[in-house]
Amino acid sequence: MSKVFQEIGSLSLALDKLEELSEDIDKKQQQVLCCTTEESICEEKKELSQVKDSFTKEAKNLQPKFNGIQESLTKDNRQWLAVHRIRHTQLSVLVNRYREIITRHYAKETQYVEKLKEQIRRQTELAGLSLQEEDIKHLVESPMAPRIVGQDLEVLKAKQHLALAQVRHQQLLDLEAQISELHSLFLHFEVLVAEQGETISSIEYNVLHTLDYISQSNEEVKKALKYERQSRFSAALSALLGLCVLLGYNIFFAT
Repeated sequence: MSKVFQEIGSLSLALDKLEELSEDIDKKQQQVLCCTTEESICEEKKELSQVKDSFTKEAKNLQPKFNGIQESLTKDNRQWLAVHRIRHTQLSVLVNRYREIITRHYAKETQYVEKLKEQIRRQTELAGLSLQEEDIKHLVESPMAPRIVGQDLEVLKAKQHLALAQVRHQQLLDLEAQISELHSLFLHFEVLVAEQGETISSIEYNVLHTLDYISQSNEEVKKALKYERQSRFSAALSALLGLCVLLGYNIFFAT
């Protein structure tokens, strides 16, 4: 039992760390959105990338641990034991928490992307470029990091805004790659939840089957007791009849 609680405690601490990293990423993203120079964006982006790598690493490390527990529970034939039920219940709680962390993090990443797109629009406009929605969409979806081109810029301020927009665009491409990886984690989690549902159904079936077996056993015990009482009565009756015959025989010869 102590091993089970140690296992649960270890996973709970790992989820605490994952949630803390998600909060750090959100704070860093807000700081990046507030940056006004290319140098500050690069510095904040570097730190943000490191935190995101840690988050992805922690999220991936948790998956085989959840899968290992799930497999051991599925293969365990002693599903009626208390330790099995405890492990199954705690696994469901931890998996649900993992899902909430990933889902919440994914939602924040999506909001961050929308804000970044808005900044790209605003900064290209300040740089003197008139981009339509299709141009912005092409800029965002490009697999490379194309330079934002337009009319010749004669003012230094316009050039500064243009450089900032280019940095934002590269940052958006990196972010979309990370979101794609998060989406993969989310899909893997859905498979794990489905397996949890199958395990619950299996446990329910075994419990119902056990109850049916117990009910049948009770009926057999009742029949055995009834048969035993009938057997005792027949034996007593036979003994009484034998005694009567013996007494009659003795009386007959005595006379």
